[in-house]
Amino acid sequence: MRSMRVSHNALLLCSLLLQPLLLQAEDATEESTPPWYQFEVLVFERIAPGAGSTEGWPDDPGRPDPSNATGFSKGDPLKGGKPVAFRALPAEERSLSGAWGQMRRSRNYRPLYHVAWRQPVDHPDKAKQIYFSLLPADGDRASDFNPPKLEGVLKLSIKRYLHLDADIVLHRPAAATDPRVDEGNYGFAPRFRHYRMQHSRRMRSGKLHYIDHPVIGLLAVAERYVPPEPEPVVTPVPVPTIVPTDKLTPAPPQGQ
Repeated sequence: MRSMRVSHNALLLCSLLLQPLLLQAEDATEESTPPWYQFEVLVFERIAPGAGSTEGWPDDPGRPDPSNATGFSKGDPLKGGKPVAFRALPAEERSLSGAWGQMRRSRNYRPLYHVAWRQPVDHPDKAKQIYFSLLPADGDRASDFNPPKLEGVLKLSIKRYLHLDADIVLHRPAAATDPRVDEGNYGFAPRFRHYRMQHSRRMRSGKLHYIDHPVIGLLAVAERYVPPEPEPVVTPVPVPTIVPTDKLTPAPPQGQ
């Protein structure tokens, strides 16, 4: 009886000592799983007279680097009941469609790019960048001499807070009266004006964020997303076959 009591006390002591370690392991597992968010961005340009005219814009401000970036894909946002990261969501999943419509009717703004998607958000050192672009202004294929009308790289990360890093460039065809024709370039004016916006913003879930710029603007929304639970696998239980008693074959009498 005494040995059983000692064994019981030893097991209780071991469980108390191991409990903090088990809790730490559980917390580490939860932290190692990046949380999912649903994001939405709307990029627009200012077209009011004189927009950006008071700023000094470099001829070559550089371009976003898409070498280590992924892109948005098309298709069903769920696959096998699980969300697909960086899958562009359909229009009914967007919340800024009203703002897009208002800008289309405005004389001061022109909407350019609108997308919503879901993704796991990781530490800044591990977070993925997303590259997007539009066709050049002439509708032809983009090249070094014919840049896309709009291109950018977005990066969503989380450390203590949720952060959005945006690097976006708008390439506008230069006007025929571009003053740069007289700036020592032998009478040849550059074909494009380039406007670059680089910005980092701390975000709050459920709040609309506005990033301002003399020529480019960005609206962004982030919402915490909980992936749906997988449907439980139901294993059919075999139903036994019941034979009516009146159809049972009687056993032969013993001794015959």
